[in-house]
Amino acid sequence: MGADGWQWAQLCGHGENITAWNKNDFGRCFEQLAFACTTHALLAILSAYHFARHSHRQVLGPIPRSLTLHIRFALCVVLAGLPLVALVLAYLYVEIHPSLADIITWGIKAASWLIHSGYIWRLCRLYHIHIRGHVIVVISVLLTCASTAIQLRTSILNLLSEATHIMTVDDYVTFITNVLHLLYLLSLIPASRPDLIENSGSIQNVGGLQTESETAPLLQSQHRGCYGAVPISTATSDQLGGGDETAGCLSRLTFWWVTPLLLKGSQQHLNSATDLFDLPSRLNTQRIEEKFLEIMHDTPPQKARAEVLVDAVTDPYGDTHAPNSSSGGDVVISDGQIHKKKSLISALNTAFGIEYYSIGVLKLLADGFTFVGPMLLNWLVTYMEDPTEPSWHGYVYAAGLFLSTFLGSMCSTHFNYLVQIVGLKIRAAIITSIYRKSVLASSVSLSTFSVGEIINFMSTDVDRIVNFCPTFHNFWSLPFQIAVALYLLHQQIGLAFLAGLAFAILLIPVNRWIAIKIAQLSTSMMSHKDGRVKVMNELLTGIRIIKFYLWENHFRNKIGKLRNAELASLRGRKYLDALCVYFWATTPVLISVLTFATYTLLGHRLTAAKVFTSMALFNILIMPLNAFPWVINGLMEAWVSVRRVQVFLQLAELDRSKYYAKSQPDASSDSAVIIQQAQFSWSLAGDQEHPTDHPSHEVSSAQSNAEDEHINSVANARSSTQKLININLNIPKGSIVGVVGTVGSGKSSLLSAITAEMQREQGLVTVANLGDGFGLAAQEAWIQNASIKDNILFGKPYCEEKYAAVVEACALEDDLKVMPHGDETEVGENGVTLSGGQKARVALARAVYQDKDLYLLDDPLAAVDAHVAHHLFHKCIMGLLKTKTRVLCTHHTKYLRDVDLVVVMKQGTIVNSGIPADILDADDLDTTANANNSADDTAENKVEDVTADQEQYTGSSSLMQEEEKDTGVVKLHVYKSYWIAVGRILAPMILVSLLLMQATRNISDWWLSYWVTHSHSSSADHNTSVLNSLTLTHGHTHFLYRHTSMSISPWSNLTESEDNVAYYLAVYGILAGANSFFTLVRAFLFAYGGICAAVRIHKLLLARILKAPVGFFDVTPIGRIMNRFSTDLYSIDDALPFIMNIFLAQSYGLLGTLVITCYGLPWFSLLLVPLGIIYYFIQRYYRQTSREIKRITSVTLSPIYAHFSESITGLTTIRALRETDRFQAENRWRLEQNQRAQFTSQAASQWLGIRLQMIGVAMVTGVALIAVLEHHFRTVNPGLVGLAVSYALSVTGLLNGVVTAFTETEKQMVSVERAGEYITTTPTEKDWAILCAPPYWPIQGAIVFQRVFLRYRPSLPCALSGVCFETKPAEKIGIVGRTGSGKSSLFLALFRIVELEEGQVLIDGINVSHVPLGDLRSRLAIIPQDPFLFSGSVRENLDPEGFCHEGELWDTLRRCYLKDVVERLGGLNAQVAERGRHFSVGQRQLLCLARALLLRAKVLCIDEATASVDRQTDKLIQVTIREQFSDNTVLTIAHRTDTILDSDRVLVMHDGKVVEFAPPGILMQNEKSKFYGLVHGNA
Repeated sequence: MGADGWQWAQLCGHGENITAWNKNDFGRCFEQLAFACTTHALLAILSAYHFARHSHRQVLGPIPRSLTLHIRFALCVVLAGLPLVALVLAYLYVEIHPSLADIITWGIKAASWLIHSGYIWRLCRLYHIHIRGHVIVVISVLLTCASTAIQLRTSILNLLSEATHIMTVDDYVTFITNVLHLLYLLSLIPASRPDLIENSGSIQNVGGLQTESETAPLLQSQHRGCYGAVPISTATSDQLGGGDETAGCLSRLTFWWVTPLLLKGSQQHLNSATDLFDLPSRLNTQRIEEKFLEIMHDTPPQKARAEVLVDAVTDPYGDTHAPNSSSGGDVVISDGQIHKKKSLISALNTAFGIEYYSIGVLKLLADGFTFVGPMLLNWLVTYMEDPTEPSWHGYVYAAGLFLSTFLGSMCSTHFNYLVQIVGLKIRAAIITSIYRKSVLASSVSLSTFSVGEIINFMSTDVDRIVNFCPTFHNFWSLPFQIAVALYLLHQQIGLAFLAGLAFAILLIPVNRWIAIKIAQLSTSMMSHKDGRVKVMNELLTGIRIIKFYLWENHFRNKIGKLRNAELASLRGRKYLDALCVYFWATTPVLISVLTFATYTLLGHRLTAAKVFTSMALFNILIMPLNAFPWVINGLMEAWVSVRRVQVFLQLAELDRSKYYAKSQPDASSDSAVIIQQAQFSWSLAGDQEHPTDHPSHEVSSAQSNAEDEHINSVANARSSTQKLININLNIPKGSIVGVVGTVGSGKSSLLSAITAEMQREQGLVTVANLGDGFGLAAQEAWIQNASIKDNILFGKPYCEEKYAAVVEACALEDDLKVMPHGDETEVGENGVTLSGGQKARVALARAVYQDKDLYLLDDPLAAVDAHVAHHLFHKCIMGLLKTKTRVLCTHHTKYLRDVDLVVVMKQGTIVNSGIPADILDADDLDTTANANNSADDTAENKVEDVTADQEQYTGSSSLMQEEEKDTGVVKLHVYKSYWIAVGRILAPMILVSLLLMQATRNISDWWLSYWVTHSHSSSADHNTSVLNSLTLTHGHTHFLYRHTSMSISPWSNLTESEDNVAYYLAVYGILAGANSFFTLVRAFLFAYGGICAAVRIHKLLLARILKAPVGFFDVTPIGRIMNRFSTDLYSIDDALPFIMNIFLAQSYGLLGTLVITCYGLPWFSLLLVPLGIIYYFIQRYYRQTSREIKRITSVTLSPIYAHFSESITGLTTIRALRETDRFQAENRWRLEQNQRAQFTSQAASQWLGIRLQMIGVAMVTGVALIAVLEHHFRTVNPGLVGLAVSYALSVTGLLNGVVTAFTETEKQMVSVERAGEYITTTPTEKDWAILCAPPYWPIQGAIVFQRVFLRYRPSLPCALSGVCFETKPAEKIGIVGRTGSGKSSLFLALFRIVELEEGQVLIDGINVSHVPLGDLRSRLAIIPQDPFLFSGSVRENLDPEGFCHEGELWDTLRRCYLKDVVERLGGLNAQVAERGRHFSVGQRQLLCLARALLLRAKVLCIDEATASVDRQTDKLIQVTIREQFSDNTVLTIAHRTDTILDSDRVLVMHDGKVVEFAPPGILMQNEKSKFYGLVHGNA
């Protein structure tokens, strides 16, 4: 060719010359030099140029990592190494030296890709350059791809034209290079980089000058705007935006828009919900709530929105329910028309039905593409068995496998994503509806449900309803899959498929029975869980009293019984689950045995095409057959939950337009409140009972019957409590009305009647300016978990002058001065760190700050001393509120001289009313007994305790700690702790059984492959082809450069049994039986292990919580602890074992699949290595983010429950102050934070899913291509190919399933981590002891404090400083002192609630620190100021341990003046509602007194136990105490002077020290004594 031939031949080698065109193709040497060398040299030059050009520009500091660039870099490194691998193989194995042209070409390729990899690495830091790189470099890459494609064409033509069809090293390298080039081109698709994150650095000129300006602000503001209690986060440059709303089409298809989130997660920048995606507009909680509300009430959207605007201005009642409507029950009145209120399921269907049903198209397409795979597998194996079929058919089949798996993966991924989006909408709609119903339902109807039950509605039931979304589509999809699979099976093996089908059909009724039983057990389990959560909530609410009374064991046993009942149902469920798992796993093998045995016994010959196509169809068929009962079960569970929630949503709402008279007093009227001939009750009206249209299904009926029994018992108890009869009352505007009466006379009920909290049975109620609400200060002060300032403002704008006046009028100035952070001090849940008087004054200040026209004050003076009471009455009630209308319930009758009207109540009716001069004397009410009062404002925790608790746990103004959130991977010790909980012996047994199960399954399939290959191997040609195939598979790798050698077949040692069907069937049956056995063992071992772990973790968690000190509960919200005992424990009980079982099974399944595939097609291992590396990095990249999202999800879930519990507790106050809208807004905000985490989690999951499915697509395509290529060499075994491809078809789902299951396992393991955190880190009370208390200790009750120093933390001042005093046996001691003086600390030290720093406390000469806590607290008695009653019988509340007989209980009730009340309620077995709602506060205090009488303790501590009872009853109670405890030591912290004036001695505390200790008579004679000053209000 114009040059010396020998020279070109020497260059080209292999006997070739440099020929440009030879027949129908380029010359091989010409391709190398003209195409490959030139294009790669150009790539090297351009990459080096741009590498050097931008070496001085880079991003300083940490930057976002681009997964695309890292993948591209890895591909470049592999491409650089391929030529070197080829060179080594040529020298070492083939022993043919490559030509000079080969070496030059390989060298240039290696150098060019190595240089280009450096360019890609630099591109990672060239943030101003497009992610694809410079255009000219991209063009050079495309040229190299074109040159490699030309070489691929040459290799294929050579293979097709040569008889041997044995590939050379160059051919293999060419094929692999083209695959890598294709992957490189795919990496060019992403169009943008992830955004630079906060503080990630700036693009700078390393040489000195900055070339790119910094876009991030220098400082980030840490402040957040807020309105009321709803935080409004400010925008930052780090926000991810609204998810897919701004993404392009390709980004949405590939979920590329999720990549910035994964980037933040990999850099550990996901710390809170604000770091996640914003909710897209279609998931906006308020929009969903409004839309759903319109549909529920059948109100046209435009009309409803208009009515909302009008009602916000004109509604005279202050209602917040459906616009211009009366909602309750099944009927809604809107605009004068009566509409049928939609059921929950109907409303959900109307709101989300169209969107939800349309998604089913994707499901249908995905199912369709699923069946394309087995058909193409059949054609592919048939093609391999038929040597006469055209070669190009194989490539068509391989391409078809690629397209079907690719499109099926896309459809299924987007179906899952869209279904989850609908699920989030449903979740938002139901939770907001439940919360809205909770704050708008009447108190009477709401009392039929406990807080724990409603929390279960918002958690477990909502989750079940949301799970309905994918379940329903499976309901129609699974029968469709079954029908198509059966048809295709008939096409393959005729009627023989009926044998396997018959077995599968026989399992359907079994599975249905299992599903029904599981549904029944689930319902029973939920019922027991409701009870357990309810009792747990009560335990946490009253933990202080439980510690004092030593009731931990009682509540542990009570919870234990409920837990055992719950576990009994769970145990039955899990064993039935295990049975289903057994059927699921073993059915494919058994069906295969039956089908193929029938087929061969009918005289047919098994072929590889028929066997493995049938196996693929069986695998498709088994899933819907086994899953269908579970789908039915899921639908049933969702239906039960829908009915449960429906019952709650049908509660009658508080309709003020019906409750109050239509004609309200106008502005010119002189009356503020008018009540005429009215009767009120705490029971439901006859036609407003709970709806009884319960589900017809047997499970649902059982649930409904249980609900009816619960409702009826509570309603009956309510009906037995106080009624108001024949009430007539006219309150003039601007007046002050005093309401008095004995305990239980109906004073608080009268205020509830005015605020519409009771049921009006007859008469009229009119209130002026009703829409403005009431200034309510309830008898049980409700305090939010916030700062004192936020509690007072309660959502109103801050006005400094007004705020200062309110604080002064409510006597809070001195308290705020001694608090660690003034009014910014957080007070804990329910104000646990404030004294009773402080809580009462904060609640009063809140009401006063709201500036209402009508104030309802329910005994705000009861919890404060004489001086403070005098201040509150004159400065606040008669001062700041002097122009307002005031209704004051009080036992301080001396203040009634100044009121305008006195109302006397008795047994629910007004027995007298008039001016004070007439009423007070006529009713012989004591007006002088209040002249002297001891000074105190104490309860269980005083200011000194507040300070200590706050500083002890936080050291800042925030009392409640932020919930801890671990970062990074779930630690190994968490997994270890769970497996230890499963059992040290049981856990390894589970893993071994899994291994044996998978091994027998894979061996049985391998045996089937061997059967179809060898049962008819009679011809020498067939044997030769088999041996040739085995040469490729098992022989030495003499395949390079078309050199071959034969090797000994591994089959040679097997028994030759040609056409011996019985032999093959026997082996196959034995393997199937072994697989069935190991599957059964694995299923039941795992079920048993999961139950063992659930039992152990709950037992340890409950024990640790019960041992925690009181201070722990002060700084930990109840909702946070309840989250551990509800959501987290549900995960440990049910979700974690379920998903871990799936993960382990799929992991073993994936391992078996890869082993079988590589065994059948060894060349597949070359493709497996890079795909395995990509797989590893993708799942690792994803898990770094998914863990943090799961933790954020858990952390944002607790505040929803805590806020809900808080809202229910303060519902009366919230409604009276007309703040329900704001609290609903706060609930929406908290829910949105959790929804952001849920949405982000779903998006990240689909990001992973689409990528893993693409890896699966690559594996399926690679297996098919390798099989087709090997078919050309006649070295392929159709049986092994069929086995490999049938396994490979399942690898797509397995790849995604393993990572998804592992990620879900890790997510659920977070629940173990959170429970373990409490088990291991929660502080415990110090319960050491060096001696056992004598049986009758204490005998005398002599108490000695010897230089007692008590502090709550080393950095804080002492709460008690060197306290020394000694009591005599059976002495009565009164304890007084100003707030913060250390009075309550005496009780805390005595009961060892807080341990001493120095000194000792002796009782009868025994140091209490040497006695076990149980012995100590069981020998002492206390009557707290805040009474605590729990749900259960009256008998159980009085005597939880059951030590007293019935006559003793009745006698004690008589002495406490409660016998008549309990008889009206129904006797000792009558049920007490949650928090003792059936009793007034005074009656609850009397019940606590009855407990003390029953204990007969030698030492009794009284913390103003009669603050809420009337004066006359108080006198009688004091007589009872003196009589019953005449031989006992009694320590009394007093508010009323007459309760301690007859004490033997009075102990006066000041600044943690004892300043006076003498008989009260002596102290009163000394006008300079502290006690004298306290009594007369000048100390």
